[in-house]
Amino acid sequence: MSTSPTSLERTPSSLDEKLPIEAGAPAVEAQGGQKRSWYRSPLCQVNIVGACAFLSPGLWNSMNSLGAGGGQEPWLANAANSIVFGLMVLTCLLGSSITTVTGYRWALCLGAMGYAPYAGGLVYNLNTGATWLVYLGSVTCGLSAGLFWSVEGAIALGYPDPSQRGIFLAIWLAWRNAGQILGGAINLGLNAKGNKIGAISQVTYYVFIALQCVAPLVAMFLVNPSQVQRKDGKPVKMEEHIGFLNEMREMWALMCRREVLWLLPISLYAQWTSPYINSFLSLYFTVRARALGSLVIAILGVVFNFALGAFLDNERFTKKFRARASYLMIMVSLGGVWIWATVIQLRFLDHKPRLDWTDGQRFAEAWMLYVLFYITYFTLQNNLYWVIASTARAPHELIRLSSFLRGAESAGSACGYALTASKNLPLTVPLSIDFALWGVAITTAWMTVKEVGVSLGIREAEEEE
Repeated sequence: MSTSPTSLERTPSSLDEKLPIEAGAPAVEAQGGQKRSWYRSPLCQVNIVGACAFLSPGLWNSMNSLGAGGGQEPWLANAANSIVFGLMVLTCLLGSSITTVTGYRWALCLGAMGYAPYAGGLVYNLNTGATWLVYLGSVTCGLSAGLFWSVEGAIALGYPDPSQRGIFLAIWLAWRNAGQILGGAINLGLNAKGNKIGAISQVTYYVFIALQCVAPLVAMFLVNPSQVQRKDGKPVKMEEHIGFLNEMREMWALMCRREVLWLLPISLYAQWTSPYINSFLSLYFTVRARALGSLVIAILGVVFNFALGAFLDNERFTKKFRARASYLMIMVSLGGVWIWATVIQLRFLDHKPRLDWTDGQRFAEAWMLYVLFYITYFTLQNNLYWVIASTARAPHELIRLSSFLRGAESAGSACGYALTASKNLPLTVPLSIDFALWGVAITTAWMTVKEVGVSLGIREAEEEE
């Protein structure tokens, strides 16, 4: 496709192609007797992206999985997160256009820069009660994180061979959860004696901020798609240097395709619901119970995602069967979670409990709801990426599909956090909306899922050649 004169161009000779960061990387023999650098392998590169995900959204998720961003009440954190995700809708949808100008390495680096100010705003509020830095941090996080989300997903989908996509998605998501595992372990260690409702220790925030500042530096070790060296020698054709404006046109055309539009409700749903369960955790559980929950869901998320990834890559089953079986298993399980949530939430209408792990069955019933919600939440993310990648008609569409998915997820998160940002709105309201959205999502997404392995995702190997 030709580029219009007004479009911004980026050529392979840009700055990031010249950085000699791979110096000294070990090399192995590849097909044809040529030297292949392990550093440029898909496995190494996805682990670099995963390390950035660990340091940035992983630790961000850890704070939010503790409820209220680690604070005593969820209202301020939920309002701030609504701003974050509202801005991310824009930056996610522009992700492919920005990346065609900057390249994948610089896009990932820029995307990692906004997380530390957000955490800084929370600790400043904890010390002074001032909210201005919380909102400023929300703006910086929203403007950068949307780009990060778009690029990290595209790399996890596009760098590996399509036959290994499920496992590589699990590796990437495991790194995200590793941030939550570390954060949960730190929080539990610092707050294990805190059997009361309250805010997370300030030391926890300082550790998070220091780690998040490292993420942009780690991102500079990424190589762009044209530099990736797969074991089979096939190139990664994810870059299409068509300019900023042409990329926006191509993005719009992709978003209008029927198989992509059917996935819009479930993409909204995928992130819409977590603000409710995080508010549920912060309002009804002690600090140490919240910290334990943050740690447990992250560990179980890694285990279940690797199991799902292995199944999605298992070619003993047809792709049609893998798509349908995994989708139905996850969505039916989510239906059970919402029924359980309704029962528990109705019990709490007249009396707001303060639940700790010493409370026996009463604690277990409500706490396990939180754990099971996040098991299905994590596996849905993995499955949704795998499904939407199957709609790609060429490898360079993966960044567009990732941008679409993350933009819709951001819109869902913005709405979910806006719903839970008011003290006066009972949690039964967001719960009811979340349950209804599940009903819409399970039916509309099926229209695309049932075509995977039938009319979608059946020529991936040919497209890679």
